[in-house]
Amino acid sequence: MANMFEKYAADREAEQKKIEKAVSADAPAAEEKRTTLSLSLTVSDKKALKMMAAEKETTIAAIIHEWIVEHLEEVDE
Repeated sequence: MANMFEKYAADREAEQKKIEKAVSADAPAAEEKRTTLSLSLTVSDKKALKMMAAEKETTIAAIIHEWIVEHLEEVDE
């Protein structure tokens, strides 16, 4: 049984490192004041965003922020 707990602990530690990496990647944006936004999405769009965030090891907020930055650059050109 000790092996089962060791594997669980190792998996949890790896997951924690992923979370810390995602949070630290968002650090520059964290300096800016944040606000809450209520957004109505289809269930499939929400699932897609969650999957994208998981694959990039980041947050949905960070993905939306990246999208805004990219599109602001297009408007400025």
